[in-house]
Amino acid sequence: MRLGLALRAFWKALFEPKVAERVALALDGPGSLGAGSAAPEVAAEQKPVVAAKPKSAQSEAIALLAALQRDARFVDLIQEDLDRFSDEQIGAAARPCLKACRQTLDRLVAIKPLVDAADGDVIAVDETASAARVRWVGESSGASQAKLVRKGWEATKVQLPAWSGSDDDAKVISPNQVEAV
Repeated sequence: MRLGLALRAFWKALFEPKVAERVALALDGPGSLGAGSAAPEVAAEQKPVVAAKPKSAQSEAIALLAALQRDARFVDLIQEDLDRFSDEQIGAAARPCLKACRQTLDRLVAIKPLVDAADGDVIAVDETASAARVRWVGESSGASQAKLVRKGWEATKVQLPAWSGSDDDAKVISPNQVEAV
C-alpha cells in the first residue's frame, strides 16, 4: 500500500506543481518551499480540520420527551391511570395537552405531511419510493397510483435543546416538584 502511495505521489508531484508544493510542505514543513513559492495558496486549498462534536450524554429522545413534559405535561398524561376517569374527563385533560404538544413539536421538529393530499385521495406512487415513505396496505401489484389511507409525516428541522447537565441526570425527563411541609 505504501509503495503504491509513494508512486502516485511521485508521478503527481512530477507533473503537477501544486501537488509538488503540498508534498514538499508535508515532508519538510513550511520552510521547505522557496522564497517565491505559493505557500499561502497551498494553505488556503487545504480543508480545515473540524473537531469532532462531543457526544451528548442525553439522547435526543429524552430531550424531546423532556420538552413535551415541560411544555404540555405529556408524560404525566400518558402515565396516568385513565381507567379511573370518564371519557369526558380524559378528553378535557387531553385537549390542552395535545395542543401544547403540537406547539412544542412545531417549534422543535417542524413536522409536515409527506404528500399534499387528504386521506382517501388518489396519489401517485413512485416505484422507487422507499419503505420509509410508502407502506402498502394489501398488495401493491406494481401500481403507480394508490388511495391514501393515512398520510405520513416528516421532520423539516430538528432543533432540540442542548444538554448541559451531568451524565447522572441525562435520563431524567422531568424533576420531582416538591414544596416545603
